Amino acid sequence: MHETLTGVSIIMHHREKHLTSNTAKLATLTLKNAQIFQRGLPDDPFEISKLNITAESLPLYLFPDNDALELNDEFIINHPGPYHLIIPDGTWNQAKKVRRREPGLSEILCVKLSDSVKGEYKLRKGVRDDGVCTFEAIAYALE
Repeated sequence: MHETLTGVSIIMHHREKHLTSNTAKLATLTLKNAQIFQRGLPDDPFEISKLNITAESLPLYLFPDNDALELNDEFIINHPGPYHLIIPDGTWNQAKKVRRREPGLSEILCVKLSDSVKGEYKLRKGVRDDGVCTFEAIAYALE
């Protein structure tokens, strides 16, 4: 297992948990400080406090929303770490809704990968040509 300075929290729709094509689970098997938090469970609603974001870490929400800042050298200069990366997992439509539906996430600084990043994961066909799977997104963001 690899340990990184950046904490990784994956917010997964509960319907994705058992899919064999789910790459979020791969992230938790390879990164020591990565965790999956389920959402959409009636008995156990998601709460941002479950993410255990430390006061020293800058939380970053990884998704290409309109207000997202690109993760690059300029970003690191303007927003020094340490960081806590929060990634929505699920279908594109599920991931798109997470930030606005889950209380507290819309206030977190939103970041995105460079437009030059292209997915190489081919287990299933993505709905977007510029999309990457969760595991790839985490790897590129940590890079």
